[in-house]
Amino acid sequence: MSLYFDIESAPLPESDLTPLMPVFEAPSNYRDEAKIKAAIEEKKKAWLEDAALDPLTGRVLCIGLLIGEKFTLLENPDESQLLGEFWGRCVIPGRRMIGFNCFLFDLPFLIRRSWKHGLQPQVRKGRYWSDDFVDLREVWQCGDRQAHGSLDSIAKHLGIGAKNGSGKDFVKLWDSDRQKAVDYLKNDLHLTAAIAKRMGFANDYDPAAPTRRT
Repeated sequence: MSLYFDIESAPLPESDLTPLMPVFEAPSNYRDEAKIKAAIEEKKKAWLEDAALDPLTGRVLCIGLLIGEKFTLLENPDESQLLGEFWGRCVIPGRRMIGFNCFLFDLPFLIRRSWKHGLQPQVRKGRYWSDDFVDLREVWQCGDRQAHGSLDSIAKHLGIGAKNGSGKDFVKLWDSDRQKAVDYLKNDLHLTAAIAKRMGFANDYDPAAPTRRT
């Protein structure tokens, strides 16, 4: 049975980010001290917001899994243990692993953070990903690397639903309303599974089936 997966990432603690932070500068034509300070703070804020998307400045916060109708959330404040559980428990030779944009984001992020902790997942064959993995966004592109299409826009195009939030808000939501954050991740996985079925990759998935909370 296919396994659908999706990761959510968060910035590293500020104490770890500080040594990695670049020197921010205001435009050279700025003279007013208040404007200079505001411009620098704006650049710093933007850098911190993007920190979660880079494995050098971000970490894996949690991993959502969907098998059939069963949703599972992997979470552990110890990132090494979280990654070890994912590679050891979920990535089984011969099992189809399906994600959305996973070749460009999820898998590279997982692998680079795994190397940080001394883990060495073997999911590539030279330049290529293992045949066990499917990236639905790559399938959608039909060989055209310039083709656009987000999870939300493709789901709407196919008439199977829509996202119920933005990934940019996930970390704040995780801290303020954990269940709402989990529901957001769960919805993304159900959209992924429904898209996979429409593309012929997942005959074992029924998007109308009730889900069990785990």
